[in-house]
Amino acid sequence: MGFEITEKEATGEVAEIYQDIRETMNMPFPQTIWRNLATKEGALQWVWYSLKPIYQSGAVAHYASELRSSLDVPSVSTIPDSAFNILGISDQDRQHISEFLDSLNFGNSQNIIGLSALYSDPSSEVATKTFEKPEKRKYSNLPPLIDLDTLGRNEKKLFDLISQIGQDVSVGFPPAWSRGLARWPTLLPVIWNTLSMIDADGRLEELKQKSRTEAFKNSSVLASQINRITPPEAGDQVVEQLKKLTKGGIPRALPVGLLLHKMLSKSVYQK
Repeated sequence: MGFEITEKEATGEVAEIYQDIRETMNMPFPQTIWRNLATKEGALQWVWYSLKPIYQSGAVAHYASELRSSLDVPSVSTIPDSAFNILGISDQDRQHISEFLDSLNFGNSQNIIGLSALYSDPSSEVATKTFEKPEKRKYSNLPPLIDLDTLGRNEKKLFDLISQIGQDVSVGFPPAWSRGLARWPTLLPVIWNTLSMIDADGRLEELKQKSRTEAFKNSSVLASQINRITPPEAGDQVVEQLKKLTKGGIPRALPVGLLLHKMLSKSVYQK
């Protein structure tokens, strides 16, 4: 078995939970962490049924919105249409790239808060807030993530270099943002150059730290609202993976995703 059970492969309760995650989190797909949890006996069920109350209440989405707004990603210029034409990327491709990154940022900002609540010590603070459910987001049919084995030798080497930029720990699977963008390999040199610069001057590390700090402010409050159920046999292993993901993986992926969305989306000012 690989590092995930894809939506196409999912059956029975796993397929039902995937659908529940899409609807509850307002996402077009369950992100890689959920598909990875499905490979461990009982892990997906334990994590999702434990955390669903704080996703369903709108609390996670509310704090996630605050988190995204708090991250001041570096000033980058939106790539002009002429450059995309040279790179062989169509307007439809660009729309898919923009929507894909927006969805990932929307999901990652929720998961860093929601998943960390599973292992956080519950706060004694009494939660009295009520949260409005966000409007239902509209999605088009996004192309599936790339199988890395299909990349050419040079593309694979560059993909690996990009994956290492700012990486503190391995979470057991490649980041979805890079797997998604690998569909358009002519973008990889541009992405490598941009991320290398913000990593070299320390800005990426600052953004990672801020992501952690802002996300964890509310985790302990939400930890008192989750559904405490018996963990599976692999429970300790799952918690360690979630700690790596929320303390290392997502704090890197979220600012990178926000930066790339800003850089790769079609500007309203372009003619």
